[in-house]
Amino acid sequence: MAKPLNVLLIEDSEDDAMLIVHELQHGGYEVDFERCDSAAAIKDALARRVWDVIISDHAMPRICAPEALHIVKDSMIETPFIIVSGWMDEKLAQSIKREGARDFVPKNKLERLVPVIERELKSGKKTEEKRNPAKKGKK
Repeated sequence: MAKPLNVLLIEDSEDDAMLIVHELQHGGYEVDFERCDSAAAIKDALARRVWDVIISDHAMPRICAPEALHIVKDSMIETPFIIVSGWMDEKLAQSIKREGARDFVPKNKLERLVPVIERELKSGKKTEEKRNPAKKGKK
């Protein structure tokens, strides 16, 4: 049985978005996603619902991953933010991770995406259990 996963997908390419969704489905997830590619659309999506994970391309015509990450941080949302991009300089990737992105997955290595998401979801659950011990063991 597929596990539900709500994904905010910050991506300008519909084809690339569908490749990511397909990879998540192949990894055992029932994906409910919204694709957006502007600051206004990101803010709107964050205000309307809770996301399990945010996946962002790095360089897009209307926004880039660091700008998207700042919008998420300004919203006081702790949802894992993962960059999936065709190319990113290693120094830039490390800089964005220091700013709060959880990981970087190259688009040509999408098989790494599901393990990264599973690690982040597990880590988030442990953090929530530490904050609220009454929820420990509950789904």
